[in-house]
Amino acid sequence: MCKNLIALGILLALLGACSFDSSGLKKPPGPACGNGELEEGETCDDSGVEPGDGCSAVCTVESGWHCDELTLLCQPVCGDGQVVGTETCDDSGVEPGDGCDQDCSVENGWHCEDEPSSCWTICGDGIRAEDELCDDGNLTPADGCDIDCTVEEGFSCQGNEPSICTAECGDNLVVGDELCDGVNLNGESCQTQGFYEGTISCMSDCVHLDLANCGRFCGDGVIDGSFGEECEGADFGELSCLKLGYPGGDLGCNDTCQADVTSCETWIQVALGYEHACALRSDHTLWCWGANGDGQLGQGATSTQQQTMVEVTALGDTVTAITLGEYHTCAVKTDGSVWCWGRNWNGQLGNDTNTSSSTPVQVKIDADRTLDGVTAVTANEAHSCALTTAGAVYCWGSNWQGRLGDGTYIDRRVATQATGMAAGVAKVTAGKGHTCVLKSNGQVWCWGRNWSGQVGDGTTTERTSGVQITWPTQPAPLITDIVCGEEFTCVITAAGGAWCFGENGYGQLGDDTITDHGTPAPVTGMETG
Repeated sequence: MCKNLIALGILLALLGACSFDSSGLKKPPGPACGNGELEEGETCDDSGVEPGDGCSAVCTVESGWHCDELTLLCQPVCGDGQVVGTETCDDSGVEPGDGCDQDCSVENGWHCEDEPSSCWTICGDGIRAEDELCDDGNLTPADGCDIDCTVEEGFSCQGNEPSICTAECGDNLVVGDELCDGVNLNGESCQTQGFYEGTISCMSDCVHLDLANCGRFCGDGVIDGSFGEECEGADFGELSCLKLGYPGGDLGCNDTCQADVTSCETWIQVALGYEHACALRSDHTLWCWGANGDGQLGQGATSTQQQTMVEVTALGDTVTAITLGEYHTCAVKTDGSVWCWGRNWNGQLGNDTNTSSSTPVQVKIDADRTLDGVTAVTANEAHSCALTTAGAVYCWGSNWQGRLGDGTYIDRRVATQATGMAAGVAKVTAGKGHTCVLKSNGQVWCWGRNWSGQVGDGTTTERTSGVQITWPTQPAPLITDIVCGEEFTCVITAAGGAWCFGENGYGQLGDDTITDHGTPAPVTGMETG
């Protein structure tokens, strides 16, 4: 026993004097993440170190995933409330029909957001889902499926992708393409359908009205005055344009059986001479009445007077404008020619004679040529003037005191161009012994008798050719209209004011005086428009 203890002591002493050197030894290798082998300390290894595929960069299973220890494959855990991997939703459940299917994909007709996913149906996508009662693929109301995908009153909807909605005929609700429904006539009546009396009803298809009990209507061939009808088709009874106060023409009958006066004639111009008058009708016929001692009514004969209007038949329906002198008449025809008749002592008919005529004769510019291209005529005591489409002025007849404006005092039996008036004139107007024109630039020029300043140049000197009127203040305004009286003249300015000049013995200038004016004076109270 003692020997054994001695030996043990010697051994322990020897061991204490020695130390173990392990510096040359290698440590055993740890687990290698990403090598596709599940090693100690790893819960997964999918042969990669990229996160987001179920197995993290340190080979631990990511939240929301499950990795198989044998196959090392990782898959999302559907139903855990986390949306990972191929999942498009995860509502913490795996029951279908709530928007998120059992494989964690969004079901048709739904939209899902957040974690865990909240899902709701999409109204208007044409897919009827969960609590939607219909879905017709739009959000348009009044088509059966409302904007909240509920069935609108009066409709029924069938089908799911998309819903087809139709009006329910027979429920007394007028919806969709229904015109009526049962006793609900939707405001329709025999009267709204063009009848005068009766009772209307709804047919069984809800899209047609039963008019069998309606009666009496415009178009039934009977003029029914008790319902305000004036005509039926071509039947006007005793009604005519004349009885309605028009000078002539043909009545029409509109779709409410009221007389249409569109084609009735109207009077569009009237002109006065010394003792006769003429009126132009919208059908371009001319009618005259009054004194006819010189043939100024154009009837082919002279007579003392004509107390009712008579047509100047020689001109037909071709007259576009008229003017009357003291004892003669002139008219423009649709072809631009000018025709005159009546007294011709001074050549005022313009046909190269001094012979009066009771029928229209054509105005000439010389023995062989006629005056053409005329748009307007004007006449007074014994002279006439015309305006052409080119803006030129021609005058003929008495040239006493230079009223023809050709620079002479010679009477002219044919149309003669006024000096300086070859173009640019917008209107011509004749007084008893003077003539004025309004140019297209707003200036006024006058010539002829100037006893009282009616030429407007600030003098009383007669003018054989045109002079521009002198305005009392500068700058002179633009003129928009002009008219000559016997011995005075009036104009309208662009500002709407009325100004007159010439004889004023009776206050005809309207300036609250009886003093003649050789330049324009404002009409009191009419200085501006």
